[in-house]
Amino acid sequence: MKLLYDETLDGISVRRCYGLDGIVQIPDSYDGKPVTGLERYLFSETVRGREVPPHEYVGEPELCGSQVKELVLPRYTKRIGAYAFYNCFGLRKISCRSTVEDWGAGVFTGCTGIERLDICVREEGKSCFREILSELRQTLDVDYRGEDGALLARLVFPEYFEESVENTPARIIMREMHGCGHMYRYCFDGTRFDVGEYDRLFPYVTVQEKPELVTRLALYRLYWPWGLKEEAAQAYWDYVAAHAGDAAEGILKRGERDILGWMARSEPVGRDGLGQMLDAASRGGNAADAALLMDIKHERFGAVPLKARTFEL
Repeated sequence: MKLLYDETLDGISVRRCYGLDGIVQIPDSYDGKPVTGLERYLFSETVRGREVPPHEYVGEPELCGSQVKELVLPRYTKRIGAYAFYNCFGLRKISCRSTVEDWGAGVFTGCTGIERLDICVREEGKSCFREILSELRQTLDVDYRGEDGALLARLVFPEYFEESVENTPARIIMREMHGCGHMYRYCFDGTRFDVGEYDRLFPYVTVQEKPELVTRLALYRLYWPWGLKEEAAQAYWDYVAAHAGDAAEGILKRGERDILGWMARSEPVGRDGLGQMLDAASRGGNAADAALLMDIKHERFGAVPLKARTFEL
Protein backbone atom coordinates (compact mmCIF):
# COMPACT_ATOMS: atom_id res chain seq x y z
CA MET A 1 0.00 0.00 0.00
CA LYS A 2 1.16 3.52 -0.83
CA LEU A 3 0.29 6.67 1.10
CA LEU A 4 0.00 10.23 -0.12
CA TYR A 5 0.71 12.45 2.88
CA ASP A 6 1.77 15.80 4.29
CA GLU A 7 4.47 16.25 6.89
CA THR A 8 3.40 17.88 10.17
CA LEU A 9 5.21 18.94 13.33
CA ASP A 10 4.55 15.60 15.08
CA GLY A 11 4.68 13.18 12.14
CA ILE A 12 2.70 12.75 8.94
CA SER A 13 -0.95 13.18 8.02
CA VAL A 14 -2.36 10.80 5.38
CA ARG A 15 -4.24 12.36 2.47
CA ARG A 16 -4.96 9.26 0.36
CA CYS A 17 -4.28 5.51 0.31
CA TYR A 18 -3.54 3.38 -2.75
CA GLY A 19 -3.66 -0.40 -2.98
CA LEU A 20 -5.72 -3.49 -3.79
CA ASP A 21 -6.71 -4.98 -0.44
CA GLY A 22 -10.09 -4.01 1.05
CA ILE A 23 -8.67 -4.70 4.53
CA VAL A 24 -6.82 -1.42 4.98
CA GLN A 25 -4.16 -1.41 7.68
CA ILE A 26 -2.53 2.01 7.73
CA PRO A 27 1.03 1.55 9.06
CA ASP A 28 2.05 3.05 12.40
CA SER A 29 4.93 4.82 10.68
CA TYR A 30 5.81 5.68 7.09
CA ASP A 31 9.13 6.81 5.69
CA GLY A 32 10.51 6.72 9.23
CA LYS A 33 7.88 9.08 10.67
CA PRO A 34 4.87 8.24 12.89
CA VAL A 35 1.43 8.48 11.32
CA THR A 36 -0.45 10.89 13.58
CA GLY A 37 -3.27 12.23 11.40
CA LEU A 38 -5.82 11.30 8.74
CA GLU A 39 -7.03 14.07 6.46
CA ARG A 40 -10.64 15.04 5.82
CA TYR A 41 -12.54 12.94 3.23
CA LEU A 42 -9.63 10.47 3.21
CA PHE A 43 -11.71 7.44 2.15
CA SER A 44 -14.59 9.23 0.45
CA GLU A 45 -15.07 8.56 -3.27
CA THR A 46 -17.60 11.37 -3.75
CA VAL A 47 -15.28 14.35 -3.21
CA ARG A 48 -15.07 16.60 -6.23
CA GLY A 49 -12.11 18.69 -7.28
CA ARG A 50 -9.35 16.46 -5.94
CA GLU A 51 -6.00 17.15 -7.54
CA VAL A 52 -4.41 14.54 -9.80
CA PRO A 53 -2.07 12.28 -7.78
CA PRO A 54 1.68 12.58 -8.36
CA HIS A 55 3.28 10.59 -11.19
CA GLU A 56 4.58 7.78 -8.97
CA TYR A 57 1.00 6.99 -7.82
CA VAL A 58 -0.54 6.74 -11.29
CA GLY A 59 -1.90 3.25 -11.95
CA GLU A 60 -2.44 2.38 -8.28
CA PRO A 61 -6.19 2.20 -7.44
CA GLU A 62 -7.30 4.60 -4.73
CA LEU A 63 -8.78 2.93 -1.67
CA CYS A 64 -12.11 4.60 -0.99
CA GLY A 65 -15.87 4.14 -0.68
CA SER A 66 -17.29 0.63 -0.85
CA GLN A 67 -13.83 -0.85 -1.53
CA VAL A 68 -12.91 -0.42 2.14
CA LYS A 69 -14.15 -3.45 4.14
CA GLU A 70 -12.02 -3.27 7.28
CA LEU A 71 -9.92 -0.44 8.61
CA VAL A 72 -7.05 -0.57 11.12
CA LEU A 73 -5.91 2.86 12.32
CA PRO A 74 -2.28 3.58 13.27
CA ARG A 75 -1.46 3.36 16.99
CA TYR A 76 -0.13 6.95 17.08
CA THR A 77 -3.20 8.57 15.47
CA LYS A 78 -4.21 11.81 17.20
CA ARG A 79 -6.39 13.54 14.61
CA ILE A 80 -9.00 12.37 12.10
CA GLY A 81 -10.39 14.96 9.71
CA ALA A 82 -14.04 15.74 9.04
CA TYR A 83 -15.96 13.13 7.00
CA ALA A 84 -12.82 10.99 6.71
CA PHE A 85 -14.89 7.81 6.13
CA TYR A 86 -17.79 9.51 4.34
CA ASN A 87 -20.13 7.02 2.62
CA CYS A 88 -17.91 3.98 3.13
CA PHE A 89 -20.96 1.73 2.83
CA GLY A 90 -18.86 -1.44 2.65
CA LEU A 91 -16.97 -0.78 5.89
CA ARG A 92 -17.77 -3.59 8.37
CA LYS A 93 -15.07 -3.34 11.04
CA ILE A 94 -12.80 -0.67 12.45
CA SER A 95 -9.86 -1.15 14.82
CA CYS A 96 -8.28 1.72 16.74
CA ARG A 97 -6.96 2.95 20.07
CA SER A 98 -8.80 5.11 22.57
CA THR A 99 -6.08 7.78 22.43
CA VAL A 100 -7.37 9.54 19.29
CA GLU A 101 -7.83 13.09 20.58
CA ASP A 102 -9.66 14.84 17.76
CA TRP A 103 -12.47 13.23 15.74
CA GLY A 104 -13.70 15.60 13.06
CA ALA A 105 -17.36 16.26 12.36
CA GLY A 106 -19.28 13.51 10.58
CA VAL A 107 -16.38 11.04 10.40
CA PHE A 108 -18.78 8.06 10.24
CA THR A 109 -21.45 9.67 8.03
CA GLY A 110 -22.85 6.98 5.72
CA CYS A 111 -20.99 4.14 7.46
CA THR A 112 -24.19 2.23 8.12
CA GLY A 113 -22.61 -1.19 7.60
CA ILE A 114 -20.17 -1.12 10.53
CA GLU A 115 -20.82 -4.16 12.74
CA ARG A 116 -17.61 -4.52 14.75
CA LEU A 117 -15.36 -2.20 16.71
CA ASP A 118 -12.02 -3.40 18.07
CA ILE A 119 -10.58 -0.86 20.49
CA CYS A 120 -7.52 -0.83 22.76
CA VAL A 121 -8.29 1.35 25.78
CA ARG A 122 -5.87 3.24 27.99
CA GLU A 123 -7.65 3.55 31.33
CA GLU A 124 -5.81 6.73 32.27
CA GLY A 125 -6.48 9.91 30.36
CA LYS A 126 -9.19 10.85 27.91
CA SER A 127 -10.77 8.07 25.85
CA CYS A 128 -12.55 8.41 22.51
CA PHE A 129 -14.63 5.25 23.05
CA ARG A 130 -17.76 7.17 24.04
CA GLU A 131 -17.37 9.53 21.09
CA ILE A 132 -17.24 6.64 18.61
CA LEU A 133 -20.31 4.95 20.11
CA SER A 134 -22.33 8.15 19.90
CA GLU A 135 -21.70 8.27 16.13
CA LEU A 136 -22.64 4.62 15.47
CA ARG A 137 -26.29 3.96 16.24
CA GLN A 138 -26.54 0.49 14.70
CA THR A 139 -26.10 -2.75 16.67
CA LEU A 140 -22.39 -2.99 17.39
CA ASP A 141 -20.17 -5.80 18.70
CA VAL A 142 -17.16 -4.35 20.52
CA ASP A 143 -13.91 -6.12 21.36
CA TYR A 144 -12.75 -4.13 24.39
CA ARG A 145 -9.00 -4.57 24.92
CA GLY A 146 -6.49 -3.37 27.45
CA GLU A 147 -3.62 -1.13 26.47
CA ASP A 148 -1.47 -4.22 25.86
CA GLY A 149 -4.01 -5.61 23.37
CA ALA A 150 -5.37 -8.38 25.62
CA LEU A 151 -9.12 -8.96 25.13
CA LEU A 152 -10.94 -7.95 28.33
CA ALA A 153 -14.56 -8.16 27.18
CA ARG A 154 -16.77 -8.53 24.16
CA LEU A 155 -19.71 -6.15 24.42
CA VAL A 156 -22.92 -5.79 22.43
CA PHE A 157 -24.40 -2.31 22.04
CA PRO A 158 -27.99 -2.50 20.73
CA GLU A 159 -29.36 -0.29 17.97
CA TYR A 160 -31.36 2.86 18.57
CA PHE A 161 -32.83 5.63 16.44
CA GLU A 162 -34.65 8.93 16.87
CA GLU A 163 -37.92 9.92 15.26
CA SER A 164 -39.44 13.39 14.97
CA VAL A 165 -43.20 13.39 15.48
CA GLU A 166 -45.29 16.45 14.69
CA ASN A 167 -47.97 17.53 17.18
CA THR A 168 -49.99 19.54 14.65
CA PRO A 169 -52.52 21.28 16.95
CA ALA A 170 -49.76 22.47 19.26
CA ARG A 171 -47.41 23.23 16.36
CA ILE A 172 -44.48 21.55 18.00
CA ILE A 173 -42.14 18.76 16.96
CA MET A 174 -41.55 16.05 19.53
CA ARG A 175 -38.54 13.76 19.41
CA GLU A 176 -39.06 10.10 20.26
CA MET A 177 -36.29 7.61 20.98
CA HIS A 178 -36.65 3.96 19.93
CA GLY A 179 -34.55 1.10 21.26
CA CYS A 180 -32.49 0.88 24.44
CA GLY A 181 -29.18 1.34 22.63
CA HIS A 182 -28.97 5.01 23.63
CA MET A 183 -28.91 4.04 27.33
CA TYR A 184 -26.01 1.65 26.71
CA ARG A 185 -24.09 4.49 25.11
CA TYR A 186 -24.31 6.48 28.38
CA CYS A 187 -22.38 3.87 30.43
CA PHE A 188 -19.52 6.25 31.10
CA ASP A 189 -18.02 8.22 33.96
CA GLY A 190 -16.70 11.14 31.97
CA THR A 191 -14.95 9.32 29.13
CA ARG A 192 -14.17 6.19 31.19
CA PHE A 193 -16.34 3.17 30.38
CA ASP A 194 -18.40 1.92 33.38
CA VAL A 195 -18.92 -1.82 32.92
CA GLY A 196 -21.04 -2.02 36.08
CA GLU A 197 -23.55 0.42 34.61
CA TYR A 198 -23.55 -1.60 31.40
CA ASP A 199 -24.57 -4.71 33.36
CA ARG A 200 -27.25 -2.84 35.32
CA LEU A 201 -29.10 -2.06 32.08
CA PHE A 202 -29.77 -5.73 31.30
CA PRO A 203 -33.46 -5.67 32.40
CA TYR A 204 -34.17 -3.03 29.74
CA VAL A 205 -32.69 -5.00 26.87
CA THR A 206 -34.60 -8.16 27.85
CA VAL A 207 -37.94 -6.44 27.20
CA GLN A 208 -36.95 -4.35 24.18
CA GLU A 209 -34.83 -6.70 22.08
CA LYS A 210 -35.22 -10.17 20.60
CA PRO A 211 -33.81 -13.21 22.45
CA GLU A 212 -31.17 -13.76 19.75
CA LEU A 213 -29.50 -10.43 20.57
CA VAL A 214 -30.11 -10.64 24.33
CA THR A 215 -28.57 -14.11 24.64
CA ARG A 216 -25.55 -12.96 22.61
CA LEU A 217 -25.03 -10.00 24.92
CA ALA A 218 -25.42 -12.18 28.02
CA LEU A 219 -23.15 -14.98 26.79
CA TYR A 220 -20.37 -12.58 25.83
CA ARG A 221 -20.45 -11.03 29.31
CA LEU A 222 -20.35 -14.47 30.94
CA TYR A 223 -17.64 -15.89 28.68
CA TRP A 224 -15.41 -12.80 29.11
CA PRO A 225 -16.39 -11.81 32.70
CA TRP A 226 -14.22 -8.70 33.04
CA GLY A 227 -15.63 -6.65 35.94
CA LEU A 228 -18.71 -8.90 36.19
CA LYS A 229 -20.36 -8.94 39.63
CA GLU A 230 -22.12 -12.03 41.02
CA GLU A 231 -25.60 -10.49 40.92
CA ALA A 232 -25.23 -9.46 37.27
CA ALA A 233 -23.83 -12.89 36.35
CA GLN A 234 -26.85 -14.58 37.93
CA ALA A 235 -29.23 -12.38 35.90
CA TYR A 236 -27.40 -13.25 32.70
CA TRP A 237 -27.43 -16.98 33.48
CA ASP A 238 -31.13 -16.95 34.36
CA TYR A 239 -31.95 -15.50 30.96
CA VAL A 240 -29.60 -17.78 29.02
CA ALA A 241 -30.93 -20.89 30.78
CA ALA A 242 -34.51 -19.87 30.00
CA HIS A 243 -33.66 -19.25 26.32
CA ALA A 244 -31.08 -21.99 25.76
CA GLY A 245 -32.43 -22.84 22.31
CA ASP A 246 -32.21 -19.23 21.08
CA ALA A 247 -28.73 -18.93 22.56
CA ALA A 248 -27.53 -22.11 20.82
CA GLU A 249 -29.06 -21.06 17.51
CA GLY A 250 -27.17 -17.78 17.61
CA ILE A 251 -23.91 -19.47 18.61
CA LEU A 252 -24.22 -21.93 15.73
CA LYS A 253 -24.91 -19.17 13.21
CA ARG A 254 -21.81 -17.29 14.35
CA GLY A 255 -19.66 -20.44 14.40
CA GLU A 256 -18.63 -19.96 18.04
CA ARG A 257 -17.98 -23.63 18.87
CA ASP A 258 -15.88 -22.88 21.95
CA ILE A 259 -18.76 -20.94 23.49
CA LEU A 260 -21.18 -23.73 22.52
CA GLY A 261 -19.23 -26.37 24.44
CA TRP A 262 -18.62 -24.06 27.40
CA MET A 263 -22.32 -23.18 27.68
CA ALA A 264 -23.40 -26.83 27.41
CA ARG A 265 -21.07 -27.77 30.30
CA SER A 266 -22.17 -24.87 32.51
CA GLU A 267 -24.14 -25.81 35.62
CA PRO A 268 -27.01 -23.31 35.13
CA VAL A 269 -27.92 -25.02 31.84
CA GLY A 270 -29.71 -28.18 32.95
CA ARG A 271 -31.01 -31.23 31.12
CA ASP A 272 -33.93 -29.32 29.58
CA GLY A 273 -31.62 -26.53 28.40
CA LEU A 274 -29.30 -29.05 26.78
CA GLY A 275 -32.29 -30.58 25.06
CA GLN A 276 -33.18 -27.17 23.59
CA MET A 277 -29.58 -26.77 22.43
CA LEU A 278 -29.67 -30.18 20.75
CA ASP A 279 -32.92 -29.28 18.99
CA ALA A 280 -31.29 -26.09 17.67
CA ALA A 281 -28.28 -28.06 16.40
CA SER A 282 -30.57 -30.58 14.71
CA ARG A 283 -32.52 -27.82 12.97
CA GLY A 284 -29.24 -26.32 11.76
CA GLY A 285 -28.23 -29.63 10.24
CA ASN A 286 -24.72 -29.59 11.73
CA ALA A 287 -23.93 -33.17 12.70
CA ALA A 288 -20.60 -32.28 14.37
CA ASP A 289 -22.21 -29.76 16.74
CA ALA A 290 -25.07 -32.14 17.51
CA ALA A 291 -22.57 -34.90 18.30
CA LEU A 292 -20.61 -32.57 20.59
CA LEU A 293 -23.77 -31.72 22.53
CA MET A 294 -24.78 -35.38 22.75
CA ASP A 295 -21.37 -36.24 24.22
CA ILE A 296 -21.64 -33.44 26.78
CA LYS A 297 -25.15 -34.51 27.73
CA HIS A 298 -23.88 -38.06 28.30
CA GLU A 299 -20.95 -36.76 30.38
CA ARG A 300 -23.18 -34.66 32.61
CA PHE A 301 -26.30 -36.75 32.98
CA GLY A 302 -25.31 -40.25 31.88
CA ALA A 303 -27.14 -42.55 29.49
CA VAL A 304 -30.93 -42.39 29.45
CA PRO A 305 -32.22 -45.80 30.60
CA LEU A 306 -34.30 -47.68 28.03
CA LYS A 307 -37.89 -48.39 28.92
CA ALA A 308 -38.73 -52.03 29.51
CA ARG A 309 -40.36 -53.60 26.50
CA THR A 310 -43.27 -56.02 26.76
CA PHE A 311 -44.65 -58.29 24.08
CA GLU A 312 -48.08 -59.89 23.93
CA LEU A 313 -49.02 -62.83 21.76
